Amino acid sequence: FLLTFYGWRHYAHYRQTGNSSLFLPTEFIIQVSGEVRNPGIYCFDPPVTVSETVAGAGGLLPQLDPEPGWTRAEVAHARRVHITATGDGLAGLRLGWMDVSSRLALGVPLDLNQASAPELAQVPGITQALAKRIVEQRICLGGFSKLEDLRAVKGIGPVRLKRLQEYLMVDTKN
Repeated sequence: FLLTFYGWRHYAHYRQTGNSSLFLPTEFIIQVSGEVRNPGIYCFDPPVTVSETVAGAGGLLPQLDPEPGWTRAEVAHARRVHITATGDGLAGLRLGWMDVSSRLALGVPLDLNQASAPELAQVPGITQALAKRIVEQRICLGGFSKLEDLRAVKGIGPVRLKRLQEYLMVDTKN
């Protein structure tokens, strides 16, 4: 229920402002998986550390201790914290993105400057051919600076761009 509420709340924000290129989450959604007691997707107030995400998932499995240093590392919004057993009683860490289908289902837009063509093709209204053209345009531009840059892609007019705004954003900080 909580994650559904999160998605609808942010969806309503996009509809009110009409601008998903300024996606500023008030909560971070983070997937915690692997060698933890309760793997799942959780909401955290930012900033959040690996240690806090693992604690939110019930902690490490009993036989594991964290590798020194990684517990204080910060985790960004829409990321995945995967805990592995290294074989020597220590818990290893792999950080990455949550899978695209989970992000889209939770109302977390994809960054046009990071998403691959197969990821973009999961967005409603984007075919594989259109996703390929979007990536080609991104390469030509050296990256998108705003969502409206998509208008230069064949097959994206004002109506389609408006529909895509709830699924896409441009992170100009990276």
